[in-house]
Amino acid sequence: MSNRQKLHILCVDDEAIILQSLKQELHANPFFQDIIIDIADSGIQAIEIINEYIADNTPVPVIVSDQRMPFMNGDTFLSLAHEKLPDTFKILLTGYSDIEAVVKLVNNEILYRYLSKPWDRNDLALTLREACRAWQLKRLIKAQQVRIENLTLAMVSALESANFYFDEETGNHVKRISRISEFIAQRAGLDDQFIKLVKIYAPLHDIGKVGVQKDILLKPAKLTPAEFEQVKNHVKIGYHIINSNEIDTIAKNIVLYHHEKWIGSGYSEGLSGENIPLEARIVAIADVFDALVNERVYKEAFSFEKAIDIMQKERGISFDPNLLDIFMEGVLSLENPVAYFSDNTK
Repeated sequence: MSNRQKLHILCVDDEAIILQSLKQELHANPFFQDIIIDIADSGIQAIEIINEYIADNTPVPVIVSDQRMPFMNGDTFLSLAHEKLPDTFKILLTGYSDIEAVVKLVNNEILYRYLSKPWDRNDLALTLREACRAWQLKRLIKAQQVRIENLTLAMVSALESANFYFDEETGNHVKRISRISEFIAQRAGLDDQFIKLVKIYAPLHDIGKVGVQKDILLKPAKLTPAEFEQVKNHVKIGYHIINSNEIDTIAKNIVLYHHEKWIGSGYSEGLSGENIPLEARIVAIADVFDALVNERVYKEAFSFEKAIDIMQKERGISFDPNLLDIFMEGVLSLENPVAYFSDNTK
């Protein structure tokens, strides 16, 4: 194994004797014998080393920094280091008088631990060992998440292909639902990861319709009560299709609950208000809007104005009133909303 493939720990202190002491103590511990201990005598030099790590894709589980250094204090350096290596665990060596710097790093979710100087040798080794193990676990979890996400994207892609084979308009519908749901989540100010997952999973909302008779789904007339019961069952069919431990709960919630209504009169569980998962409330708005403004086998496309009027009347009845207001404000600001969500270049 080459040095670049090995794990690196970076120690930063302006006193050479402390750096050598850190390095020797870690090398004396069997856990760290296969880990390269790099040293820097200033935050400036350490940033240069970090840039080299990034260029070489070097794995860095831990950075240890003294607080009181000339030119750049430890809290400033660790903040900069966190921007460049957010997954690396940061440890600050500090005295009691530096508690303000510790609080600042903790409040910004940058600091893993702080150790008082002079440190206890066993405490130092234990803290860094725990940090390395936590970093490795974090990497494993992230790799698993990427694998699951790739599997989900493949599943969504397969669904879209199946939908185009089944009915081209259904295939276009699932693509638009993804865009509209993302639009609502962004306008609502939700976090980036949630927005990303809603965008990925929204196209799965009607996956259960593969278990409903095609002649019912494509019937160019009003459904009978018995036929509608069959259609309603698609949410449970869809849930059973994706009910795997490796599928995100957000996907399951979208599939199972996107036909619930704010006042509790929807299906299949009759949930109401905020008991309906947020992601399902978002997709419910997207699904109805898209159905209204586009042609279906049983109806002509409604004008944008008529669709908006219909949805406004369902505010607080079918739809989360706050989310609907957010959607309405956003969609009314678009020059051509229907074309905006139908644009295949997005």
